[in-house]
Amino acid sequence: MTERVRGAFAGARERSSAFIEQQRADGARFIDLPGILDADPVFVDLVDLPALLPLLRMTVGEDLALNETSARLFYPGPTFTSPFHSDLANVLGVNHAHTPNLLVKLHVFFEDLTPDQGCLAFIPGSQHFPPHHVNPHRPTLSGSAAVGRIVPRAGDAVLFNTHVLHMAEDNRSPHVRTSLIYTYGHFWMKSHGNAAPADLAQFAASPQRQQLFGVELPGISHFARRLDRLTPPTRLQRLKDNGARAAHRLFPTVRTPPRA
Repeated sequence: MTERVRGAFAGARERSSAFIEQQRADGARFIDLPGILDADPVFVDLVDLPALLPLLRMTVGEDLALNETSARLFYPGPTFTSPFHSDLANVLGVNHAHTPNLLVKLHVFFEDLTPDQGCLAFIPGSQHFPPHHVNPHRPTLSGSAAVGRIVPRAGDAVLFNTHVLHMAEDNRSPHVRTSLIYTYGHFWMKSHGNAAPADLAQFAASPQRQQLFGVELPGISHFARRLDRLTPPTRLQRLKDNGARAAHRLFPTVRTPPRA
């Protein structure tokens, strides 16, 4: 799989050479190749890779869906990201310190990186901070044991809660850092246009991929899509569900407080 991804990425990069040249001429420090899910079937296969999908389901939930993709080139030079930051600091209506499964990112690496090649850095435990916690002073943390840095090898993938304080460090090497970034959220969330290939009809026989790529199904609510319910429930399953609901009403696990 790693070899397939490496070759497909190189092909997509070559086909986008004019786009890349223009972006670099405009001063871009990083470039996302356009339409990566349409560039090669391997990029679609990565979305529900059997080795990763169970972990994604446990992390986000059964209403899992792809939210955004990036096929990234990070050129030598200063980082393009903010200093340690949360991607969700300005998202309203959610207590991020207690919602670890709202949005996750998966960084996939298909080449070995060196420690100075713009690697990811994190502050473990910071996912419990409130949304607008003061961002740490980056120079102070440069040599701190509070920071975790990941130097990936080809075939590695890094999955993290996007509220944890993180950043890409400066690329002080002479090499471009290449990676794929897949962001996963919930089916009911608005997704980016690059979160699905152009031809959704190809998934007509795959309910799993229909859900992951945001294909709406008539008669099924956005809030009712589940990877563990891709087929209509059997009579036995309906009986179990009805029994569970009845038991919950009769023996609630959480009781409401009495009225004052």
